[in-house]
Amino acid sequence: MDLALRFLPHAPGEYLLPLPQSLPGQEVAGVFLSQKPLEAYEARGTLWARFALREGEALELRFRLKSYPVRETPPWRRALLQEPPEAWPGILAHRGHKVERALGFLLSGRPHTWFLVDGAPLDPLLHQTLRENPAHLLPLGVVPDPGVYLGGHEGKRLLLLKAPWPGEESLLWQELRALRPDPLPPLRALAFASLGLSALGLPTGPWPYLPYLALLAFRQGPALKDLLRRSPRHALESLLFHAFALSVSLNPRPELGLGYLALFFWNRLRPSSATPPKSPEEA
Repeated sequence: MDLALRFLPHAPGEYLLPLPQSLPGQEVAGVFLSQKPLEAYEARGTLWARFALREGEALELRFRLKSYPVRETPPWRRALLQEPPEAWPGILAHRGHKVERALGFLLSGRPHTWFLVDGAPLDPLLHQTLRENPAHLLPLGVVPDPGVYLGGHEGKRLLLLKAPWPGEESLLWQELRALRPDPLPPLRALAFASLGLSALGLPTGPWPYLPYLALLAFRQGPALKDLLRRSPRHALESLLFHAFALSVSLNPRPELGLGYLALFFWNRLRPSSATPPKSPEEA
């Protein structure tokens, strides 16, 4: 996967930025910088480079990333399940473990922060989010079990900076994007434009919607099968939406739309628990 990081300074000066490197869960190659750094060095497990930038002069770093899931079973994971997720880093630090903040991006381009405990990933935020909404990472094509985040992660992220915990250090990189154009957004725009025309009485048929649906099925199909097993009502919400969308372009079925809306609100008013009772995690 070819990616680019971008930083745009708001004032002239020297800026110290972390560089991507190969670590557990990610292999980085083919790094190219739009500007030569003043210096580069390694400190606290992070690669750093210093740049002299003018105001408004964008710095871009291009690289090739191969990411993969991390699966570890540290001895502390079972003890944490009885505690609130927001307290996990403090509990582990109190017990003598080395806790660091990990700053980077999810491959959707959204900045994300998690923790490293003796080097093993710990992500309380996504653990809790996926317990409430197992479909949260479906756009990335994964539906991981929440327990993965106690010692691992889903393999759809980039770690850039290891920082002390507690601490206030932030990530200066402002954007992570794919270098190759993604066909999904224009196909989505075409699909929803056709739905709008059909709703206005100008039927377009299903053909403008089908390429978008086919690409979505290719990217999310295996994950949707996992979601159907883990939380059928969240999977059904997605299926009902597309069924209703197709019906709009052919023969509108209001009951499909009402079913989708009912599930949409039900899934948000009644959060799921992705770990069933008496599972090995809670035993």
